[in-house]
Amino acid sequence: YSSSHHRRGGGGRGGGRGRGGRGYNNNRHRHHPYRRDDHGGGRYGGGGGRRHNDRYDGGGGRRGGGRRHGGNNNRGPRQPANRFTTETKSVDPQYAMMKQLTAMVAKMGDLGGAAEVAATMGDENNNSEAAVVMMRPVVKTIGMNVSDLVEVLCGPQNAQLFLKFGDDEPAITANNDDNNEEEANEGGDIAAMNLNDGEAKEDVKVINATKQAGTLSTLLVSCAYGLPLQTPSYAALTLGVDVKAPKETHAGFAGRCVDLAMRCLGRDLDMALECRVASGVGAHAKGDDGITIGEHDKDNVRCLAERTGGCGNGNQIDAYYRAKFLLRYLAYLTKIGIVAAEDGGGQSFLGLLQMLAQAATNAAHASANSNDEKKRALGRASRVLASLILSVLPYAMNNANDGSEKGLSSDTISDLVDVIESNVVGQASSYSSDYDPGTGPLSILLKGELDDAPLAGEMEEEEDDEDDDDEEDGDQPAPCADTLQDLLRTVRKLVSSSSSTRFALLGDSPWSALTMDAQSSSMEDQEKVPMEYSGEQLILDLVGGEEDRCKSVPYLMSIDNADDSVEIICRSLDGIVFGRLAIFDAPSEGGDDDEEDEDEEDAEETNPNLESYTKSYSLGDRFFLADAIRDVLMCHRPMVSDAGADRNNAKEVAEQVWSISHLFLGADSSDDSSSKGIEFGIIETLVSLIVQCTPQGSGMPSSSPLNEHVYLSRVLLELTKLKPSLIPQAIVLAVSGMFEDFMPSLTTTARDNLGHWLSFHLTNTDYQWPKSYWEHWAPYAAIDQRNSRGDFVSVALWSMATLSPEGPETVARECLPAGTTLVQSVFLNHKRSNVDVSSTETDLINRIWDTSEDPDSIRQHIISDELLESYGSTIRSIDDNVDNSMAQPKVWWRTRLATRALFHPVSRENTRMISLAEKAWKKKASADGDNDMEDENPAEEGRDEAEDILADLSDAIARFKPVLLAAVARDADAYDSEATGKVDDDKLLLAGEVSILSEIGSLVSAWDSTAIFSLIECLMKNQIVSSLAVATWALCDNADESTNVSPQWWKVVSLAVNKAITDALSKVESSSTDLGGGIGMIIDDGGANDGVDSTEADVNRLDEALKAAVPILKYSLERACHLLSTTNSPKKIPIAAADLAEGMKRLSRAALFQLSSLALSPSPTLTLSNLQRGLMSMDADGEKLASACQAVECDGEQEKKLLQHVAFSVEKLF
Repeated sequence: YSSSHHRRGGGGRGGGRGRGGRGYNNNRHRHHPYRRDDHGGGRYGGGGGRRHNDRYDGGGGRRGGGRRHGGNNNRGPRQPANRFTTETKSVDPQYAMMKQLTAMVAKMGDLGGAAEVAATMGDENNNSEAAVVMMRPVVKTIGMNVSDLVEVLCGPQNAQLFLKFGDDEPAITANNDDNNEEEANEGGDIAAMNLNDGEAKEDVKVINATKQAGTLSTLLVSCAYGLPLQTPSYAALTLGVDVKAPKETHAGFAGRCVDLAMRCLGRDLDMALECRVASGVGAHAKGDDGITIGEHDKDNVRCLAERTGGCGNGNQIDAYYRAKFLLRYLAYLTKIGIVAAEDGGGQSFLGLLQMLAQAATNAAHASANSNDEKKRALGRASRVLASLILSVLPYAMNNANDGSEKGLSSDTISDLVDVIESNVVGQASSYSSDYDPGTGPLSILLKGELDDAPLAGEMEEEEDDEDDDDEEDGDQPAPCADTLQDLLRTVRKLVSSSSSTRFALLGDSPWSALTMDAQSSSMEDQEKVPMEYSGEQLILDLVGGEEDRCKSVPYLMSIDNADDSVEIICRSLDGIVFGRLAIFDAPSEGGDDDEEDEDEEDAEETNPNLESYTKSYSLGDRFFLADAIRDVLMCHRPMVSDAGADRNNAKEVAEQVWSISHLFLGADSSDDSSSKGIEFGIIETLVSLIVQCTPQGSGMPSSSPLNEHVYLSRVLLELTKLKPSLIPQAIVLAVSGMFEDFMPSLTTTARDNLGHWLSFHLTNTDYQWPKSYWEHWAPYAAIDQRNSRGDFVSVALWSMATLSPEGPETVARECLPAGTTLVQSVFLNHKRSNVDVSSTETDLINRIWDTSEDPDSIRQHIISDELLESYGSTIRSIDDNVDNSMAQPKVWWRTRLATRALFHPVSRENTRMISLAEKAWKKKASADGDNDMEDENPAEEGRDEAEDILADLSDAIARFKPVLLAAVARDADAYDSEATGKVDDDKLLLAGEVSILSEIGSLVSAWDSTAIFSLIECLMKNQIVSSLAVATWALCDNADESTNVSPQWWKVVSLAVNKAITDALSKVESSSTDLGGGIGMIIDDGGANDGVDSTEADVNRLDEALKAAVPILKYSLERACHLLSTTNSPKKIPIAAADLAEGMKRLSRAALFQLSSLALSPSPTLTLSNLQRGLMSMDADGEKLASACQAVECDGEQEKKLLQHVAFSVEKLF
């Protein structure tokens, strides 16, 4: 295999397969704005030819010049990290050999490499067998790779080496992994994981599943659940080794693979459903079963942060995807005939799916119409199981086109779909998507459009009867708001018409290329026949009897009489179900002749690839394309192990994503145009994931790798470099389409995510963007009244400014076209007016920042009567405050003066940057303008290049804290002495803290959100302002209009909630260790506290966290609902009201996460049910909060609907 069929040439990680540096060699390379490397041959140089046959001596291989060294990559063998070390490591030959085997198995079914080989082969080696002739060239090449590998593995000399299992399987030590680490890492999580989440009990017999199955079986199964695009090749390898292996010594290879796969499936189902022993022993039910899979390899196991990352369900998401691909692997084995399809009773493949469907149905029924968290967890578990079943059904369906009867019939699949649709996911069930427009807590789209102001000279669109009909229709939930609903629709369509998709992975059968000797042929004339499985069909045992492989499914099967020792705590569907957003037009379903004529007339004006995508990619094609992209993004994501080893990068992920283009059949037998326009499907999927990413600055981590903004942005950037002639224009058309058609319907979060991504993308592509688009967008940003399109442009430009050290100057100089009004409307309009700074303020600034005067002397000055006489005389008396409001700015004149002086560097820096941006804008717009700004002298603007403003302010805030507190106290005393009536001291001090925040908000530029968040966090850390003051300021408590509230208000409040919880828990911990004299942490109590009930301590922690967070949460929701009710719109949604509604949903979600992660996660016994009961005790459960939202009175029809949507989301979340 390694010497005759390694046809992949090319070199360098930046290089490509078969072209010596991805086709850009030193003679042909041309610079492109999206390509950063201006040298040919990729990152490590180019390599040899397309079909170099020596694996180690140059030419082929993914790293240039062979898989290890050679070629022309100038890299050589990997060197030790310390070049001066004299230490040598012995290399275990068997370990090194298995590493090489791992690399071969992992690349055996690689689509990119197989496609290149198939392109060079042409019509050569066409087999006479009809099945092989009908195969796609890519699949035929993969089949040949499998056949060659089988010959190597099962040869007379190699079988004893590669096919060992059971007691003959040696323990392979991983004492040296630096030579072949990267090759071993090609196959996903090759080192399978330990099923134990805790230590096995002494009286439990340990079952080493890896040893029983053998190294090759373990490797094959781990590749099957780690490399989703290569699953058919691993099914073919299972067949080939089982048939070719020596029967006397190594028979039953397929059986060992299936048995190991079922053990892994049982483990992963328990982890995906978050099944655990109710007593709390271990995190999952697998804490004491004594089954282990795989030896522990530190370099191949994801680090703890990744396993438990996101919202704490990293293990759950990984387990779900492994279970999904294991079921797919079993489905292929069923189509081969290795696994019993329907004849094995309850232990056939159909029996397994029916068992899972029954478990999902039972869980759904148990959770129906219940607000109890334990039962709601069962509802989420039912959707996880439904997703697994629906995902595998298309791969299990027998292929009617080739006359095969193996697999499941369409009638059988239809029955399973009916069960799921009626009980779990369909409209007849109680399922409501988290992504339903408007009502869903994670909705991407609003239920209606924003009331955007029209451009100057344009008339506002007339509302007609059709709009009213649309609104009535909009009251119904969207049929495909998320990927689970889309999956159900796709499978239903596939059952009724198997030709509804061109996705080839469903029917690919590389095992058809495998052959064996005919039994009747003689030694002289050996006739080859297609390879078939001749053994007894295997049955699937999920539970394993006393082995108890899976606890969750048996528990759900008998849930009415279930044992209380097992508990399903499925907390979330994040990372499993995603929102759906169709950016490009859907394919026509037979339709209107007039529309077809119009399409033909406009065909010349449209992009031909876009036209191909919209017309030739059915809804089924688009779903399978998007699903495959999500699988690749998940399984090939960059990994860092606990040992520090890394694997994969964004460039390799982009290559895998593009290899999906080889998985679509053409309209005819030719594959030349089969993937035309696929770049638009890739962009549609990635952008739809980007808009639903976890918002930046939300105080929450990404719920899954597919919700990580930076990861998705980097992959899209690498795709742009990989296919510079296709991806950039697809991006432009996608953004243009969303700007024109979707922007008024997107939620605030989705719109901001799109803007942040665009800024990241343009910053990393030298700001390459069509000038005409900036000119088209400029008028929307110039409108005085807020509108969704203008907000999108502003967010994108503000984000670009934060990504550059020069801020808006870089945007004006390098990004925007000359003479554009965007600089004026986005940046310059936010410049502070040149108010004369008083001599008193100038003197205070000098004393704080120039002379570094002692804080105590400044404090005495700020509260002195001399200051009142010199500066206070310019401030009107409190008697002029006719409404006696403590929120009036003039009440807090000392506080505001001290705040402006302390935060002067922020004001000075923003003025400098805006001034430079204005100069760059004017210079670029001038007739003889020169874009080179090197002549400008930054020193003239008072900028010290070594200055770190935020770091300096952080130190200054801590140092001059007494000054601010004294100013607040002095202003409060003055108000109290002059005000009539009794004054609430707490409210008065709260108003003083709000005045500090208000002054800071007026100093920081609108585009610099990083600065405002950092300063607020520092003020809370130094206990200058309270968390409640931050929430009060964010929601403009002294204003009665929602237009004054920032769209990002909820992020500020989330920061305050986090700080309140953290402080409360810190007090609990300090009180539990303090003995009264402050030395509790030093004295060893000698085990005196061993008898303290840990559960009681955990409950106390949760109680204190709730006392700190709930008041802020309730205030924020009530205040936001009140502000929302002040708007009045009968037909369209006011943009400020949409910001408030979206903020309430996002804040509720963030508060729940913070309570869960800070107060629940450290506890091994508390669950979300405990949190739910705690919220109920404080009248903050979902029902109470929803009632509070619905009780707010308002006149506008749209506002009433928004309040109902918020109430529904909050009730669902809590």
